[in-house]
Amino acid sequence: MKRITYLVLIIGMIVCVTALNGCIRHDGAQRGPPPDGSAYLNSTNLDCVDCHAAQYYIIEDGSGKHAHLNCTFCHIQHGYQPDCLTCHPDTHGTGIQGCGICHPNPHAPELRINDSRINDSICQPCHLPQYDAIDKGMGRHSKLKCDLCHVQHGYLPSCEDCHGLFHGSDVTDCDDCHDPHVPESIEFDYGNNSECARCHHSVIEETFAREHTVHADLSCYMCHPLHAETMMCIDCHPGHSTGMSMRDCRNCHRIGHVPTDILYSPDATETKSGVCVDCHAKPFNTMYESKSEHRYIECVECHPVHDAIVACDVCHTMDPSHGTECGACHDSAHDTII
Repeated sequence: MKRITYLVLIIGMIVCVTALNGCIRHDGAQRGPPPDGSAYLNSTNLDCVDCHAAQYYIIEDGSGKHAHLNCTFCHIQHGYQPDCLTCHPDTHGTGIQGCGICHPNPHAPELRINDSRINDSICQPCHLPQYDAIDKGMGRHSKLKCDLCHVQHGYLPSCEDCHGLFHGSDVTDCDDCHDPHVPESIEFDYGNNSECARCHHSVIEETFAREHTVHADLSCYMCHPLHAETMMCIDCHPGHSTGMSMRDCRNCHRIGHVPTDILYSPDATETKSGVCVDCHAKPFNTMYESKSEHRYIECVECHPVHDAIVACDVCHTMDPSHGTECGACHDSAHDTII
């Protein structure tokens, strides 16, 4: 009797192992080709739920294209696991083979990828343009990892999350000018000044709107061929002398948008007469060659503001016996010697 019992147990174990062998695929095993026939062509998903409830409900609750398929569409025979590439040969290009790295659950491949094994190098094959842009970029984003912004696959953060309203509350469409992977590379319609005004409206209000000059009628592109790049004044204007540099221009024309505003410090210790000589060489030389005491003072002491002239009696005591019109005798303030 015991022998019969042992024999039944052994036969039962053999049957169980044989049955399970069709359900279990060892990691090193190669997937075989699809079988020619199917053992359950007419089966429905409900037939599978008793043993495969976890997989059943993932598909049932899913929203991707797999959710509309019958289990037997992929598993044409019990235990058979198809290769993704059979139906999706070139979704991410021929070089992508390990689908399970990013899509760990084939029953819901559309779910957001959130796997600790995923790193920047794994993102590269499917997102090559973005990866290359970051890799070649020179800005701060080039030093960041993909998952700092994309905490889940498909998630696109708002620039405002990190940068706030950088250009003010009226500028919210950052990607109109900035590629988020290379934000330092600004792309926009250079011929459309209104696009520049979206971020630089305060500059326009404080310059062009305040005083209309010839520069106000130009395209921003004329002086700024690239974002944050400024042409030198002498590229368009010959200058007041052959030896002038951009720095010389900015000594007086500090606001390029309103170059007619000549600005300088009225402090003689800061603004020396040498700044004036490029535009006012004739009066400068007259004063320098004269024997007048005026040759020893800086221009700003008489001209604290451009085009303004300090009255003689501010510095000199008037002698009524000499009259009140200084210019009647002293033809030029730059050479007061009579």
